[in-house]
Amino acid sequence: MRKKIKLLLIILLAGFAFLNNTLGQETIPKFYFGGLNINTGKILPHSKRIEHIKGDVFAIQAKIYQNLKNTSEWENPFKSTRFGYSLMYIHTKNAIIGDLWGANMFIEPMLFHYHRLNLYSHLGAGIAYATEKYNKETNPTNFMISTDLSFFFNLKLNLDFQVNKYFSMGLNAGFSHCSNAALNLPNLGINIWNYGVNFGYRIFEENKTTVFSKINTTEKKWANDFTLGFATRGVNEELNKYYLILTADYALNRFLSRKNILSLNLNYVLRQGEINDEFYATTYNSYYGLALGHELLIRKLSLITQLGNYFYDTNLNKQYWYARLGIRYYFTTNIYGMATLTNRKQAADYLQYAIGYRF
Repeated sequence: MRKKIKLLLIILLAGFAFLNNTLGQETIPKFYFGGLNINTGKILPHSKRIEHIKGDVFAIQAKIYQNLKNTSEWENPFKSTRFGYSLMYIHTKNAIIGDLWGANMFIEPMLFHYHRLNLYSHLGAGIAYATEKYNKETNPTNFMISTDLSFFFNLKLNLDFQVNKYFSMGLNAGFSHCSNAALNLPNLGINIWNYGVNFGYRIFEENKTTVFSKINTTEKKWANDFTLGFATRGVNEELNKYYLILTADYALNRFLSRKNILSLNLNYVLRQGEINDEFYATTYNSYYGLALGHELLIRKLSLITQLGNYFYDTNLNKQYWYARLGIRYYFTTNIYGMATLTNRKQAADYLQYAIGYRF
């Protein structure tokens, strides 16, 4: 395990050195702050099929932040939403599920700020590689994950203290989830509770001679989105068949700035079968959901998060909380493509591909 930790740190330091050497002194660095989380925690079985899979975990997350506001001010990362990329290694101490290697994009909206004390939420989404997976012969009890590559999510609270303009430290606690969105079954997903310490270090010098224009937050206040999408979902572990899922979404957006948008979303889902089907079905059910969301704009790319509830459905009127995480790319000012992963009942439900229009 020590060799893997050393390898992760070497990769991180090599990346920092590369970025530092490629950035000139005349420009403000695009990446300017690094962080490291060292955590411990436990696996959380959330189904009777995986109650036997328990164990402690050890995790390391290496983060690098991107300058979104084109500013040289060092205080900027401590007074606004932060965005960046991370590498994460999780040692589960359980031979059934092995270890996880993850690469994420993340956002960290500020929740509270007082002098040098800062409280951030952390939401990351990306992919992960699992060293062990389900196999009927060699690993028949691992119903958590059945593919080498899966989707990976982090949800945390970070409490940071700015020691000086170069260094920060603090505490964090959160939740990690890994699954393949039912693209291949079984797929109950891996849930991990973890907590630990944070360390942050400013790796670049700021350039005080460069002049930047202030962001105009009054250009646009409201916008509407309409999106159409589709997805598929595996039926069960025995049948090589997939259900069809169609989606339609409407969103009312409120621009807080040119980078941050809050949204009220009406989600409609027409899906074949049901999430817990054991046999192939040809029936369709409609789901109507209402969700609150946030969008972080990064030039033509944006990171989307939504939390909602299916307030009505035609399948026994069941109500489920759901979360959507995804990315959106703007081909033009109004037309965009989108990919989102919907999680429901502590497990990935489906991966949606969509196209939409903003008006």
